Amino acid sequence: MSSSDSPDPGAHQRPVENPDQADDFALDSHGQESVNGNMTTTPYTTSPLTAADPFAALTQSFTPKRAVSYLRVSTREQAERGGREEGFSIPAQRDANKKKAQAVGAMVVKEFVERGVSGTSTNRPALQEMLRYLEAEQSNIDYVIVHKLDRLARNRADDVTLNQRFSELGIRLISTSENIDQTPGGILLHGIMSSIAEFYSRNLANEVIKGMSEKVKNGGSVSRAPIGYLNTRTIENGRESRTVTVDEHRAPLVTWAFNAYATGEHSVRTLTKELVRRGLTTVPTARLAEKPVEIRHVHSMLTNIYYTGITTFKGVEYPGSHTPLIDRETFEKVQTILKEKINGERSIKHDHYLKSTIYCGHCGFRMVVQVVKNRHGETYPYYSCLGRHSKRTNCTLRSIQIEHAEDLIQDLYDRISLAPEFRCDLETLLRHGLKQLRTDTDLEREQLEATKQTIERRQRKLLEAHYNDAIPIDMLRTEQKRLDTELAATNRSLSNLTADIAEADELISIALDIAQHAGNTYRQAPEHIRRMFNQLLFDKLLVTTDDNGQHHVEATSRAPFDVIYSPDTRAFVHEARHAQHDATPDSTGQTKKPAETGGLSLDVLSDQFIALVEGSSKSIVVDPRGFEPLTSSMRTRRATNCAMGP
Repeated sequence: MSSSDSPDPGAHQRPVENPDQADDFALDSHGQESVNGNMTTTPYTTSPLTAADPFAALTQSFTPKRAVSYLRVSTREQAERGGREEGFSIPAQRDANKKKAQAVGAMVVKEFVERGVSGTSTNRPALQEMLRYLEAEQSNIDYVIVHKLDRLARNRADDVTLNQRFSELGIRLISTSENIDQTPGGILLHGIMSSIAEFYSRNLANEVIKGMSEKVKNGGSVSRAPIGYLNTRTIENGRESRTVTVDEHRAPLVTWAFNAYATGEHSVRTLTKELVRRGLTTVPTARLAEKPVEIRHVHSMLTNIYYTGITTFKGVEYPGSHTPLIDRETFEKVQTILKEKINGERSIKHDHYLKSTIYCGHCGFRMVVQVVKNRHGETYPYYSCLGRHSKRTNCTLRSIQIEHAEDLIQDLYDRISLAPEFRCDLETLLRHGLKQLRTDTDLEREQLEATKQTIERRQRKLLEAHYNDAIPIDMLRTEQKRLDTELAATNRSLSNLTADIAEADELISIALDIAQHAGNTYRQAPEHIRRMFNQLLFDKLLVTTDDNGQHHVEATSRAPFDVIYSPDTRAFVHEARHAQHDATPDSTGQTKKPAETGGLSLDVLSDQFIALVEGSSKSIVVDPRGFEPLTSSMRTRRATNCAMGP
């Protein structure tokens, strides 16, 4: 046989394309058929320089390559399936990656595992840790081994970015399940596989969202139930059913928490302490034991509309089939309180009960406590203007000793206390105004009720249109927000009109009691009651000085005391009293009503007390503890005396 006819002993190993680049082929397909043909594979490397140094070539040929293994499962359930710490998928991927490493003559020097992390983003802890490791070990790592390309990236953009980074570091990506090499055909297949992974990921996401959307439309819940509810699984006719049920132990505490916070008497911190004392805990899971609730848990609970029977998905509210624990009115009241800024003093430990209530009347800055010590070691506490002390203003207000400030405020209370006769006249006029108010609001209440029903009917029709695919979800979200705003405004107006008039009658007596006896009550009150009085009656207590350098205290009052203490009110009551005494019957035998006399409308006075019933001040306007409250018989007798006149 001629040499030309003899078989070539290496023909079966000859690469299809450029034989000078044999090292570039089949790095992830040892001994397997490539999409581009049979390619020579070897577990060891050769270098153009080895011909010059045979000993170095021999040493390098027995040095294995170094590889890192990347493992990932998408859900926590996969990672824990079968009661095993790593489930079934991660060990299977690990074994496949190790075998692949042995096939290409590499050893796995480090492993990176993602347990229950989606591949739709590269912002994964283990992936980022691997990239940092590859940067640190630059030129020392040869391969990154994954079970499938979609374990590393689920979209084409991330796949290109990661492969470009691997290329810059001189690292090649190997897939144990897909026959990908560095030939043009292999690169094409790589791109096709990553595009398929992206399509699968996006299609799966769309199907999941579609299923979740359908579930919430039917009243279901699509996330873990909050504290007060339990996620329940049942088997009916061989089919698994997942529902949300009321947690009999925690639900009453959740309801109490909303009602307690709606009174305005709690901060989130104090409410959390009380809930812990009452035994509210988080719901235990397979990995976490139950523990007392924290402030973040309580704040999240107070802002979760789920407790009203509403499920929110993609910004749209749907009526849920779960049992509501609170009504919508209580929830809205809680949201209002959460958003309000704290006025006056906070319920924390103060150095002095006037702190955060007393202000500089010249520049408007707060007065702060400073302690001065003389040469004998005696200390003298002062109130100083913060603007002057910090040099933020050119204020010239001199510091005032705390005892002197206390005396000036006591004088202020003595000056503003109502005389018994004036108080009696004002109370008579207020009760007359409230009586008229009952009649005047009936028609407006009916109109608001009709408006409320119209808005609620529109909300139902809007959801029905969405269920029938008549309007897109973006339009539904926008319209829901608009209707919710209108409904909230209507409910507020209704709440204002439906204020308990009987309670307003009682609050008139309480507010006027405080206004009449403010001086004596403040003088006898302990410091925490004095702080409450200052917070109740005044927005600010202002310290000023006159031309002689003498300190004075003025005040800006809060409703309804701003009206009670107003000079206009005094003039109105005085004019009404004289008009009543001087009135003579007209031709019809009628006399002029006191409410029609004077420059100040009686409606202004009445509205202030209606607002008092609705507002957050309601919980404060009570007879202070430590002082004997008026009995109902005393109030009735005094009201009768006021009605008869002095």
